[in-house]
Formats: sequence, structure tokens, C-alpha cells
Amino acid sequence: MKFEHLLTHKIIISRMTSVSGYKIAMSTITSAYVNLQPLTAQDASLGLGVYGKSYKIYCDTALAIKDGDKLKDENNNIYTVQKGGATTRSQGSIEYQELIITK
Repeated sequence: MKFEHLLTHKIIISRMTSVSGYKIAMSTITSAYVNLQPLTAQDASLGLGVYGKSYKIYCDTALAIKDGDKLKDENNNIYTVQKGGATTRSQGSIEYQELIITK
């Protein structure tokens, strides 16, 4: 099975960028397909987030998602990547990025 078969949710990635001088605004970086899963009670007890409000996203490492980025899904839910929530992992020959996000 390929990693791409698990990517089922489409998201839009936005980041704060400078517009002119001291002004900053959200700008869309890209859209991508990811695997979105709710944070388990075990992960919440480890302090990774709040049960029911935090989620894990698994995506390709080619996406340059950083801490503080805003992610918007097809249902217009907006998530924020937690500080220190981006981790690159590997399973066999498959490398992927795991992100902890809050709603």
C-alpha cells in the first residue's frame, strides 16, 4: 500500500507573510491531501493537546508546513499547527510528516 492512498482530506495551507513594510496578512501557500485523525485520549494525557479539540495530520514531507500555519479543510474548519507540533517520521521506506493541530 502506498502512502498516497491514505490521504483523504483536502486542506488549504495559509501562512502569515509580510505584504508591504510592516503590514502582514494571511496568504495561501498551497492545497494538499492529508490524513486527518482525532487525537486519542492517550495522546491527550501525554500533554500533546486537548481531547476533542486537537487532531493529528499525516502528510507528505514535501509539504513545508510550519508551526503556526493555518489549515482550512473542505468543511471550512480552521486548524492551527501547534508550536513544536511538526515531526518527521519514517515507517520502512515511507517518510511522512506528523502534525498536531487544534481547532
